[in-house]
Amino acid sequence: MKKTLFYFIIFIFLSVPDISAQFTRFGFTGGINKTGLFGIDKPDSFEKQTGYFAGVYLDNRIGEYLSVQSEINVSKHHFNFSEPVIMLDNSTLSVDEKDYFISVPVFLKYKRGYEFIFWDIGLGGQVSVLAETKRELSLKIGNYETDPTYYYNYENNWYEYGFIGNAGIQFKAVNIFIRYYISMRNIYKSTQGRDMSFNILTTGASYQFNYKEMYPYGRKTGWKGLKYKITHLFK
Repeated sequence: MKKTLFYFIIFIFLSVPDISAQFTRFGFTGGINKTGLFGIDKPDSFEKQTGYFAGVYLDNRIGEYLSVQSEINVSKHHFNFSEPVIMLDNSTLSVDEKDYFISVPVFLKYKRGYEFIFWDIGLGGQVSVLAETKRELSLKIGNYETDPTYYYNYENNWYEYGFIGNAGIQFKAVNIFIRYYISMRNIYKSTQGRDMSFNILTTGASYQFNYKEMYPYGRKTGWKGLKYKITHLFK
């Protein structure tokens, strides 16, 4: 079943764009993320650890200012926390979890700019398949350590999905962006009763392989040219 969904995701990624040099941009993308948690069973306090993502993208133009961007990324979500076990007095359960996903975000992007300076905003969704989970546990009762797996032995859901928002600034072939993702699916299987999900803040950059410097005749240069370009970003 995992392989079937993965191949379906690949099919969507490849079939969304109309691959043509005139209307499709493509390149690689990557960056870092901070993993947050939300839900009724999330810990009272937790640490947002730094993760990463890296992959490739296709940006297919569908209008003068509109395009559909799709990506395939490998991403790491990392969080840890400590909390007492309710049924055990003077106890501390520590959890450090790293989840690795193959993710496919697809979003509609609105882009404006002039010559080689652009800004964009986008909204869309993301589907991810869990590739691997690494979890480190410890449980202390007073000054003694004991086996923690009975108290935190949840099984991860093998896929998740949610919504993303994206905003970026592009200078020539390089785009720098921030992205926020909120998951609509529990991290763990709901039958086990731990109701919490991811929200991810990402800072990243992408590089466009097929960028072409095409300037209109009589373009302005120097400091006056830069001011002219900036003032025309929002016209």
